[in-house]
Amino acid sequence: MKKVSLIILIIIGLALIPGCVTEQEEGIAISLKNLSTDKVLYHSSENVNFTAMIYSESDLKNVTIIATGINGRLNEKKILNLKTGINEVSFNYNLPKCNVCGGISAGDYSLNCDVIYKNITAEKSITIN
Repeated sequence: MKKVSLIILIIIGLALIPGCVTEQEEGIAISLKNLSTDKVLYHSSENVNFTAMIYSESDLKNVTIIATGINGRLNEKKILNLKTGINEVSFNYNLPKCNVCGGISAGDYSLNCDVIYKNITAEKSITIN
């Protein structure tokens, strides 16, 4: 019974680590190694370019990658095939010309990325301003 409890605690602990594989199925594993942007500070009308570095232990087809954030303004989904090793996936979002009229005022905003394949999910978030 103690072994089962310990295993459950380890699985729960791993699921809470950002960028960690939340599930593994039949030897298939993916993880979101890094999420980065081309700049730290953005202004009106600029393009936010960001890249997700996704590791796959094997070739996978029809993997869903979802980018969200900036108070719900960014919501982009891509369905791609991943190759064994590191896969680089890029997203971009064009900020409105006017902060006030565009509904995005100065401040910190989160960018989130979810990688989903069957019952396996990896996720990571970063903050930009």
